[in-house]
Amino acid sequence: KQWYQRRVRGGIKLIRPGFVVVILGGRYAGRKGIVIKSYDDGSKDRPYGHALVVGIDRYPRKITRRMSNKRMASRSKVKPFVKVINHNHLLPTRHHVNISFDTQLINKNAVLDNALRRKARSEAKAKLEERYKTNANPWFFSKLRF
Repeated sequence: KQWYQRRVRGGIKLIRPGFVVVILGGRYAGRKGIVIKSYDDGSKDRPYGHALVVGIDRYPRKITRRMSNKRMASRSKVKPFVKVINHNHLLPTRHHVNISFDTQLINKNAVLDNALRRKARSEAKAKLEERYKTNANPWFFSKLRF
């Protein structure tokens, strides 16, 4: 299917590292994620365009001024996911989030092994919660209403 690729005129790739995507299919449908690495031409094990995505499974909840610090901390938690997803199931957005994830921990090999996946998820959780507390990308950390 050479004719169907997620590209704009001029061959500009839409699914690039750092860009926010919305997952369209599967367990995480409707969730937002950040592209870590994109494999446009596919690979040996996956002969189609796919991307390594870190996203938010459970979004942080609303915080008000009257809440205690303990309650704010518990409501600011994020549950992430790390997954390799087909390009057909990703909707690229114009938003860009520049979080530098450790690629030694978060990579394609980490998705295959449970112990490595747990480490990758904890790394993603730490980085996402740190970014959420700075209030830098509020759209990314809000639930997609549809």
